[in-house]
Amino acid sequence: MKRSLLVVIILAGCGTGEYRQLKKMPADLIVHHAKIITVDRYDSVREAIAIQGGRIVELGSDEEVLRRAGPRTQIIDADGRAVLPGLYDSHVHLVGSSTSEIGAPLPEFRSLKDVSEFIREKAATTPEGTWIVVPYAFPTRLKEARFPTREELDQVAPSHPVLYHAGPAGVANSVALRKAGITRDTPNPAHGIVVRDPSTGEPTGMLRGSSATALLQAPGVGGGATPAERRRAVKMLLALYNSEGITSVADRNADRSAVDTFLDLEKSGELTCRINAARSFNSSGTREEIIRRIEELPGPDRRGGPTGAGDDWVRIGPIKLFLDGGMLNGSAYMREPWPKGETYQIVESDYRGLLFIEPRQLELVLEEAGRRGWQMTAHTAGEGAMDALLDAYEAVDRRFPIKDLRFCITHANFPSARNLERCKKLGVVADVQPAWLWKDGTTLSRVLGAERMRWFQPYKTWMKYTTIGGGSDHMIRTDSIKSTNPWNPWLAIWCTLTRITEGGKVLTPEERLTRQQAIRLYTINNAYLCHEEDLKGSLEVGKLGDLILVDRDPLTCAIPDLLDTTVLRTVVGGRVVYSREP
Repeated sequence: MKRSLLVVIILAGCGTGEYRQLKKMPADLIVHHAKIITVDRYDSVREAIAIQGGRIVELGSDEEVLRRAGPRTQIIDADGRAVLPGLYDSHVHLVGSSTSEIGAPLPEFRSLKDVSEFIREKAATTPEGTWIVVPYAFPTRLKEARFPTREELDQVAPSHPVLYHAGPAGVANSVALRKAGITRDTPNPAHGIVVRDPSTGEPTGMLRGSSATALLQAPGVGGGATPAERRRAVKMLLALYNSEGITSVADRNADRSAVDTFLDLEKSGELTCRINAARSFNSSGTREEIIRRIEELPGPDRRGGPTGAGDDWVRIGPIKLFLDGGMLNGSAYMREPWPKGETYQIVESDYRGLLFIEPRQLELVLEEAGRRGWQMTAHTAGEGAMDALLDAYEAVDRRFPIKDLRFCITHANFPSARNLERCKKLGVVADVQPAWLWKDGTTLSRVLGAERMRWFQPYKTWMKYTTIGGGSDHMIRTDSIKSTNPWNPWLAIWCTLTRITEGGKVLTPEERLTRQQAIRLYTINNAYLCHEEDLKGSLEVGKLGDLILVDRDPLTCAIPDLLDTTVLRTVVGGRVVYSREP
């Protein structure tokens, strides 16, 4: 029997005779003289670990584990340094982020001056009448903490259509509005708003909701990549993730072509990171149309679903819906109106944001997908949207139990005491983005005020009720800090420990996590979110051999030093996929 196959069989519960045979076989990889932070249920610490056939076969003292060494065993002396489970990012967009800079590097926009310079440079080299798109530039992250006005865009590019794009909201200049035929008489599209000046009725240039920005027919970001370019870009991004200790990611909106790219990389042995792929889904239509669309997701090969389909490298996650707009562009659906002001160019007194799926339609999709074994999640940025999603989850739960499916809430920025109780009862989990607290907390505090911000990403309280996992929502650029959004896991862990914003404000310090909790947020908790806690997320015998060796002890080093954590080795399935000398 081959060694790798024997390991899998033994660890699945075979007899003691075969186990004794396995104990005599040398390991493929041993890491010793280490502080191994296992993240098991007891938060155990060990000295050494052995991996064989891609799985962990032993943990213990150096003396115990080194007995597993053979002539071909790769042995790593950790020199007393810390070893952790491979880190897991619960929310990335692999294809979009990896291909976003294929044409040219994208700058990080820190001010409206940066935006103007970008547009001016594009205008100088782009034929008149050709689109200029400022990609994913959230106003909360600019020095001025506001969207540019239509007039400001006109001034810098009077002869080009311009869209300042910020997700499901953006500002168009006058040329863009004329090109699209948007006037004071243009009706609002479904689930969108063409914002008008209260005194004149003329469009201000602000368009809220993807259906409204779609009226412009502006080009997207990073489009046009060939299959070969896309494949190469994804592979390179996964290598960057490895360099910061990430061994698993959840792609939170994968279409069929993305899944096929991942499977192709797996087939050729080029994957260095495990992928859990949430399937994108169109939630519109009749019940019959929804059922047909759900049943077509897996395809004839069943590699596209339902949840749990796949293997240890590429596994299908939940169906992903988009329920409301964004917190960072003023379109999240809130319980109370958004305050008027220039940050989001809100001129209405009763504007609460945008809800993209009607409650009955939401229930329909959740019910039909859940009955077919799908876990569900939805982009849910505002507290009003979270109310609506949990109402729908409860309605479905009355028809059949959903607890074992682990329905999820993506983003879940503003839970409440009542909603946390509902999550606990329903077994609902959440995928949160700590870097938003750092990048956007100062502006959000100024706009919303202290009382509403009390419930902004309350990690410690969340963990008293249910499981939350940490993710980045990495969308464009590849730099770990300058990307939209920052995907560096050490920055995110630091955020949960300090709750310090980029502007130096400390938000709700009583919601800080302990170090053990922060590590769990990026390991075992994310594995649980994805129904993978028996495979990964902690270093225990029988689990996948995914681990990292780092240059400092995250449990004892000074908290500011966590930001400079250097990964020395990243191991996936017992294979070193990244190495750096200390």
